[in-house]
Amino acid sequence: MGIAGFRSNMRSLIGLAAVCLAVAAVISVAPNPVPERDWRPPAGYVLADTVSLDDEHTLRLWTGPSGWYVESMLSGRHQAAVGAGSGGDQSSVSEVLNGLVGQLSLAGATAVAVGSPTPVRARVHSGVFLVSTSVIRSTDRAVPVTPLDVNGKPLAPETLVEVAGRG
Repeated sequence: MGIAGFRSNMRSLIGLAAVCLAVAAVISVAPNPVPERDWRPPAGYVLADTVSLDDEHTLRLWTGPSGWYVESMLSGRHQAAVGAGSGGDQSSVSEVLNGLVGQLSLAGATAVAVGSPTPVRARVHSGVFLVSTSVIRSTDRAVPVTPLDVNGKPLAPETLVEVAGRG
């Protein structure tokens, strides 16, 4: 190999080293991704309940001074959230993110029995409860709801409440 071949090889090695340094510099100055912030509802809302839909999917109920939020989580990471204002003088149930969110008009209920044929017991928080949609069939347009006292005794007869979002 002559002097020209040696120079050509050296230029190639020096050029390759320069490219590697440039790539390393770009990688080292590239901004680090910002860690994902946990989703939170507005100030004044507190986490009231958690309902597992399956091994990886969970719903969280947040209640606050003017309504509620349902947060959907998959493998511990926030996926979506839906909220609504509270109020009204009648009980209601809405289908939200694979859950049923209910509002009771009857004061004093600490729990509810929801669904059919085997009702599921759910805690009531500020007049709001959350259960999985699996407590009723996908074709059902209403759900049986029985408000319960602290001892699990019915405060009122079972009521068939129409599910908003179905039909």
